[in-house]
Amino acid sequence: MLMQAQWHKLDRDRTVAMIDNVKSSGDHILFSLATSEAKCAKLSFYRSLLLYRLTNYSSLPSFSFDYLGDGKTYVHLDGSPTAIYAANDSGNLALSAETVLDYIVFFFSHVSGPDGDVYVIEDPSNHPVLGALNYMQMDDIVARHEAPEITPDHAGGFTVKTSLYYLGSLVRATITVDAAGRVDVTDSQMLLSIGVDLAEHGVSA
Repeated sequence: MLMQAQWHKLDRDRTVAMIDNVKSSGDHILFSLATSEAKCAKLSFYRSLLLYRLTNYSSLPSFSFDYLGDGKTYVHLDGSPTAIYAANDSGNLALSAETVLDYIVFFFSHVSGPDGDVYVIEDPSNHPVLGALNYMQMDDIVARHEAPEITPDHAGGFTVKTSLYYLGSLVRATITVDAAGRVDVTDSQMLLSIGVDLAEHGVSA
């Protein structure tokens, strides 16, 4: 089952400490205790790092920044793989056959492809990003979908074959994840062109 974040709201003192801690990145000008909420979620593939989210409710619409942190230091997830790779290199990554798919979902949730967002599809009948499609499109996706295949290698990494929704198409992709968590899409084959831009329907990664 793919990762579903179980969020826990930080108390006042931890929220203040987090806002103070991210000052060095300049984010402090966007967040204050009076208008912001901080929460965290455990990730199955990190030993002692949590996913943190700071949300500013004083603007319309509200906006959020995500971070990886240990409660003392925080790395802003800025849309590039750099922050994730830096967190991996801290020695906290714990990839296994049971967690690598969660890691790929997390990775693509915070790192866009060169032309837009990438969505990992484990179960097309129970995936929120496909809610904008009509029943005929869903029937086509279900008919062409294959369950993820996970193969470990001798160096501590994995090869994962899975369905992705990308640029209005369902594709079958081969993704390698090495022991350090570097992600590479080595091959992809289009299974079905849907022609629906999910961003236009208010769907985000």
